Amino acid sequence: MLKKTVMKTNIPVIYLKEGEAFICYSPAFDLAAHGDSFEDAERSFAKALKLFIEEVSKKGTWDDVLSECGWEKIRHEWSPPRIIGQESKEVTIPVPA
Repeated sequence: MLKKTVMKTNIPVIYLKEGEAFICYSPAFDLAAHGDSFEDAERSFAKALKLFIEEVSKKGTWDDVLSECGWEKIRHEWSPPRIIGQESKEVTIPVPA
């Protein structure tokens, strides 16, 4: 039987508002959830994250999933991708008149 351990880490969570919807998104797992309020979105994200962790654990594919999400394994420990900056960029988008 494989030895199981737990890892605790902090992941970035970005909060957005799209129209009337509130969005929680974490680039660390490319995971998002939404709700009608900020609190609903947080609850939905917590549920989605719990299910995500349960499913990946059940399948035993953590190494593959973390690698695909950009995590790095340093001395047998996984480290999530770091957000090193954020800015707004101006873009020109052709839209119908």
